[in-house]
Amino acid sequence: MPIVHARHLTHRVATVLLLGAPLLLAQQTTTTTTAPQGITKDVQVENSTVLYISGDTIVLRNAAGGLQLLDLPADETISVNGQPVAPRDLKPGTTLTHVHMRSLQTSTVTNVTQIDGTVMRFITPNSVILRLGDNTVDRFTIPPHANIQVDGRDVRPSDLRPGMRVSATVVRTNEQHTHSNQTSVSGAVATPPQRGTLLIFAGPAKE
Repeated sequence: MPIVHARHLTHRVATVLLLGAPLLLAQQTTTTTTAPQGITKDVQVENSTVLYISGDTIVLRNAAGGLQLLDLPADETISVNGQPVAPRDLKPGTTLTHVHMRSLQTSTVTNVTQIDGTVMRFITPNSVILRLGDNTVDRFTIPPHANIQVDGRDVRPSDLRPGMRVSATVVRTNEQHTHSNQTSVSGAVATPPQRGTLLIFAGPAKE
């Protein structure tokens, strides 16, 4: 029987452990990368009108005049005149009465503006940095499954390139005002007609 010296055995064991380490690390990585799941909540809509719609995000005006932004699950359907309709197929001006739906997020809209901006860069998965006409640079969130209007045509967000011109309708919500120096907005919020894609203001950005 061949004799294996202790130092040779130690060297072989160490070699096996080192060679096996990448495999163990890879196994640990693949078993711990689970994507977080969105948490939905039930929303009951009473006598509201669709003002803005892009992808799976809609803005409604309720009977009291308040504006509500809803981020809906991709598989959500809404009953309109007794027929199921996907959120992205809704049209501005559609009236929703006694409609039950699920929402990933519900926010109060505090300001609506129309903008023209130049793309500085796209940030995966759903943000874009724009330079506006007053030379400010802001970051905006693109609704899921929404296209962006560039020079009068719709393009996918991932196809945005620096220098492209974007037209959009931008909403600010109570979340942005909570984290800024602005407080609440008094009076009714002006609601110009939707022009281009609906974007959600996410704050100032660096160039």
